[in-house]
Amino acid sequence: MKIDVSTIKDIKGASIDVELEGPLDPMVIAGTTLKPVTPVYVVAKATSTGHSGILVQGKARAKLQAECHRCLREFIFDVETELQEQYCKEPYRPSSGQGSEQDEVLTYNGDFVDISKEVNSLLALSIPIQLVCSSECRGLCHICGKNLNDGECSCSDESGDIRLAPLAELYKS
Repeated sequence: MKIDVSTIKDIKGASIDVELEGPLDPMVIAGTTLKPVTPVYVVAKATSTGHSGILVQGKARAKLQAECHRCLREFIFDVETELQEQYCKEPYRPSSGQGSEQDEVLTYNGDFVDISKEVNSLLALSIPIQLVCSSECRGLCHICGKNLNDGECSCSDESGDIRLAPLAELYKS
């Protein structure tokens, strides 16, 4: 996803509004593979900050397919993030007193700012830690493995650890 900044890059304060669509790479997060269902849709504003700097602000959204952590069914969910990134024209040389050697500087070449990498990273950071198909998901039976969203199973809750059976007998008395 590239933004053409040729009309604004040399005019401090000039800006353009853009709507972009681009591919999202499949992600593997905590052992779970997330497959993109739709392309990433970005609505952004690019503003020239002077001295060949471009500030990109906007929102990105996409739909992903994942496996529910409770019931193991595939489901589709929306992920959305806000972005605000400053890009500097290559070659970038920070003036003395600005930043340190460890600061990451985003750069662009020519008349185009490529925001793909940052959008993908920000979307990945916006994904919830626990992926659940719905807040009412009941998960799987811990004994037989039946999906409890499809109905109750015939397992009894009384079957406990057999090593604790003597204590259970004492409790019944």
